[in-house]
Amino acid sequence: MKKALTILTAVLFPAAIALILTASCGEPERRAGSPAIEDLEDMGESPWVLDIEEATVDNDYYRIARWTGEYMQMVLMSLRPGEIIDLEVHEDHDQFIRIEQGEARVLMGESEDNLYFDETVSDDWAIFIPAGYWHQVINTGNNDLKLYTIYAPSEHPAGIIHETYEEAEEYSHEHEH
Repeated sequence: MKKALTILTAVLFPAAIALILTASCGEPERRAGSPAIEDLEDMGESPWVLDIEEATVDNDYYRIARWTGEYMQMVLMSLRPGEIIDLEVHEDHDQFIRIEQGEARVLMGESEDNLYFDETVSDDWAIFIPAGYWHQVINTGNNDLKLYTIYAPSEHPAGIIHETYEEAEEYSHEHEH
């Protein structure tokens, strides 16, 4: 009996550990309320309407391209408290950002070491970023910052989804963005 128990333990215990590890290390956990990635589609190149405020506030992904056309792109973003849109510049296109929920600090300037434009924004504010201006957005509030941004022309690959800031940062480093 003792030998059978030893054999059973030797077989079942590693299998149980493997099952636990597989379950805990499987698919990344989505932010609360976010639809599954496979249910989200970039609706670009087709006529489309949406309640943009509702879509923005309901979005829990750090970044998701929801409409990518030939000359323009609309991206939804959700930044947790303290998260940022990294300092960047778009030399060949303008950018529009609309804050639907939350509080942020917006920095801009014509060089990355001279961000002389410094404004605090919150719900219902719009940010216009001219081509060639370095800019950064910092969530300074205690809640998620919900915004949408429009690039003209597109900035990201159609349908791109970054569930977290860390995922977006890794992508940017890999693609020198």
